[in-house]
Amino acid sequence: MIKQLAEEEKSTTFNRRRFIAATGMAVAGSALVGKVAMAELAPKKEVPTPEPVSAPALPWPWKKLDPMEAGTRAFNYYHEKGG
Repeated sequence: MIKQLAEEEKSTTFNRRRFIAATGMAVAGSALVGKVAMAELAPKKEVPTPEPVSAPALPWPWKKLDPMEAGTRAFNYYHEKGG
C-alpha cells in the first residue's frame, strides 16, 4: 500500500526533469511552428529553368595513358596546390 502511494506521488509530482523536458518540447515546437510560418509568408521566387545541354556521344574514344607520366603529373599537381 505504501509502495503504491509512493509510485502515485512520483507520477503526479512535477519535478525538475519533467520541467526541463516540457520546456524543451515547448521551445522545439514553437521554433518549428515559427519556421513553417516564416516559410509560408516568404515571397516566392521563380527560378528559371536552364536549357538542357547535350553531352558528347558515347562511347568516348579510348586514349592510352602512360602510367609513369600520369603519376608524375599527379604528384607535381598535388605539391603545387599545397597538398
